[in-house]
Amino acid sequence: MRKILFVLLPCLALASDPITIDSLFKRQIGLRSITTFSLLSSGNPNTYTDYPSITIQGDPAVWDDTKQASLNQIFMYAIDDKLDILTSFGGSYIRNEYINYFTLDPKSESRTQFDSSWIGFNYRADKINNLIPMITLQSAVIQNERANKDNKHFYFKSFLLKGTLKGYSDPVVYSIYSGLIYNASRNFDFAKIDYGNTLLFGGDLNIVLSPKITLDMGIEQRFQSANKINNKKTTNIRSIPTYSVGSTYSIDNDTALSISASLGGSSAAPDNIFSLNIWQKF
Repeated sequence: MRKILFVLLPCLALASDPITIDSLFKRQIGLRSITTFSLLSSGNPNTYTDYPSITIQGDPAVWDDTKQASLNQIFMYAIDDKLDILTSFGGSYIRNEYINYFTLDPKSESRTQFDSSWIGFNYRADKINNLIPMITLQSAVIQNERANKDNKHFYFKSFLLKGTLKGYSDPVVYSIYSGLIYNASRNFDFAKIDYGNTLLFGGDLNIVLSPKITLDMGIEQRFQSANKINNKKTTNIRSIPTYSVGSTYSIDNDTALSISASLGGSSAAPDNIFSLNIWQKF
């Protein structure tokens, strides 16, 4: 899974300072970016979006396996020490595999597509003891989605509201968070589809191993409400837990590199996701 911006918020300073408790915890003014390449593999019938968090799409097609390579670009501009403006753009190559039940031959379909563009902000409140509260709001400006081989563009159909508490205890930076993703109905040519809304919560841990290296761990649980097609429920509530581990290396004062691997914890989650992230301060 691409390391989602909100999972990575505790590490925004990595692209500008050597990795220390101070640099992980303080704010940076100006423009930063995260370039993310990720590989997702799923052995279940679902198809997914992975920004701003993993969401099961409403395609009624039943696949045997899905492999997805995604490239996402996130820009963060700090107006002051409290407010970040966030934008993101993403695209992917997707290969869906299935069995022809008449011939029993393995088949596949592949496509390359623009996925979505999001915009929003992150607000950082004053410190409370050793904790810093943050609130994040984002909206999908445009999303390119597919169901039953019908591709359509949707505008302002998905929204995320998320609250985070970030703290540190030398040599550890940690955060806990919870949020809600609201998905409005999608009107495809053949049907109206409701993906369901997602309640999510989780935590991240960044252990400073040296002035340049951290060990990163995370856990996230999502509950996605029932999918509906033409107002008829086609699934129950789905549990989508993931567990991740990775590392971040500070190349210089302006650039950092992180890698991570995530595993799904239920039959509704992707099997695994591998991510490579490049942090840059301009």
